[in-house]
Amino acid sequence: MLRRLHDFVHDHIGVDGFYFTMTAARFSQHGHRVKFAAAQPPAILGSKGVLRLLDSQNGILGSLAENAPAESADEIDLATGDRLVLYTDGLVEVFNQNHEMLGVEGLKRLVRESATQSLPQMKQTILEGVACWRNGPLADDISVVIVEVRQ
Repeated sequence: MLRRLHDFVHDHIGVDGFYFTMTAARFSQHGHRVKFAAAQPPAILGSKGVLRLLDSQNGILGSLAENAPAESADEIDLATGDRLVLYTDGLVEVFNQNHEMLGVEGLKRLVRESATQSLPQMKQTILEGVACWRNGPLADDISVVIVEVRQ
């Protein structure tokens, strides 16, 4: 899917500097397996108190032919209680008053601190943490989706 989107945008829109990033996740086996493909940023998987980054297999999409996405996707087994955090790069590319970027490590800290909360509370805690870090207006869109594996 990522390759087809990349090729379509590159071939049909072809505007210099137009690019996008995205993540695709397909769940199977009653939510206990996920096929994951991303073009930046990495997703965060929380499992049994341990956080793991699911790295992007691809760079930005749509801009350069040589950045065509890989054909493969990661397949990951999930356990009951695991949480997968998917987000846009605008969530981590925010700067504080010292011009330090929150980054993926800062987001991991927020995920770790909120991991035992309900999903709505966890999302709110993450968004509030980003807002507290940020100095000034947002420069990019922000989205966060949190999925929890149930029995």
